[in-house]
Amino acid sequence: MRFWHKTFLLTLALFLLCLNAGIFSLAYYTYQKNVSAVEDACRAENDYIARSFERDCFDMVVAGKGTDPTVLMKSYGTHYLEQGIRLAFYEGDVCLYTSFAEGTALPSAGSMTQIKTEGVRHVAIGSTVNGRYRFVYGKAVGSLDEDYRSLMITFAFIALGVSLFFAVCLYFVLKKLSVPLEKLRRTTETIAAGDLTITADESGSDEVAMLAKSFNVMVGKLKEHMETLELDAHRKQMLVDNMAHELRTPLTGIYGYAEYLEKAALTEEERIDAAGCILSEAGRLQRISEKILDTAYIRHNEIPKVKVDLSRLLTDTARRLESKAKKCDVSLIVGASYACVEGDETLLSMLLYNLTENAIKACVGGGIVTLMCEKNTLTVTDNGKGMTEEQLSHITEPFYRTDRSRTRAEGGAGLGLALCKTIADAHGAEMEFSSELGKGTTVKVSFIT
Repeated sequence: MRFWHKTFLLTLALFLLCLNAGIFSLAYYTYQKNVSAVEDACRAENDYIARSFERDCFDMVVAGKGTDPTVLMKSYGTHYLEQGIRLAFYEGDVCLYTSFAEGTALPSAGSMTQIKTEGVRHVAIGSTVNGRYRFVYGKAVGSLDEDYRSLMITFAFIALGVSLFFAVCLYFVLKKLSVPLEKLRRTTETIAAGDLTITADESGSDEVAMLAKSFNVMVGKLKEHMETLELDAHRKQMLVDNMAHELRTPLTGIYGYAEYLEKAALTEEERIDAAGCILSEAGRLQRISEKILDTAYIRHNEIPKVKVDLSRLLTDTARRLESKAKKCDVSLIVGASYACVEGDETLLSMLLYNLTENAIKACVGGGIVTLMCEKNTLTVTDNGKGMTEEQLSHITEPFYRTDRSRTRAEGGAGLGLALCKTIADAHGAEMEFSSELGKGTTVKVSFIT
């Protein structure tokens, strides 16, 4: 059963309950008011008849017609019986006259009750007349019950008509109100089937529209998350593929030279050359594994931070790479003003070393690499080969090389800049690359203080 069906049934049930309770209460209140009005009229009529009887008895005594009121009682009883009023007169426990059915229990003097005589309900009032007779007055009120039943039947038909009208109106109103929810349900089914391009209808300003807006935001976040997961999965697969490729090359070399040493008859010089090649390839494997481990460690651990002098770091890096720069016929220029940041000095030194080493490799003979430090920004600039926009977009991906042949020959695996990016992220720094093909590359590392 749908939600709007449940709402319809529950609302209709509550409405019918309240309507019928209200109608019953109104009818019962009206009935009680009528009964009270009849009882008041009966009291007045009872007093009137009692006073008239006392007056007539007094007139009989004055006129000398005797003191026996029995004839007068019968006369009163006959007269008022024609008007639907029953009377009874008692002297002590002796009934002098009654127009009530035999065996009817009558009220005592000074009380009023409702009795049934000959199957008809009466209002009965007991009183005393002439100080010696118990006088009972009774008036039929059965018409009140008939009026009450007629009133209840009338109200029942009215309630039925109003209920049917309300049920029809409520049905169509709830059905119309449920249309946006039904649309949202179909949207969720479509999304559950895998289509994340569809969006819920946000028209309107009610709660359903607000729900649709929140739903669309959720779907958008879900879509972004799934795209991120797909991208991460793609990158992980590329990482695995590239790692397998990078490891296969030195392993193949090591295996080949080892087999060569085992099976071939070699001179001492050839054996030394083969061992050197094995050592070189093993060193390359070691560097790859170290950089991978360094990257994983930095990514998953909180690094301790102290104040680090960036200008001193630049000078130290230039000193360590001076011989390599001379070997490549590249000039190193350092221009630094004092700047201090919070970080790990070893990791920051590794970051600057990798950036500077890459800049040296990118230059040809006579190239220039400039190391700058200004405020909280490190800048490494070279006038080397430069890179395209496509290359720049992948430059920090693990195992990515802009010049594969050159990098492999020099022992690189494309992990240096990926490590630099991880170090920068761990320090809350932003690393920005700008390059122009044939003119060089600039790398800026900006620290947030």
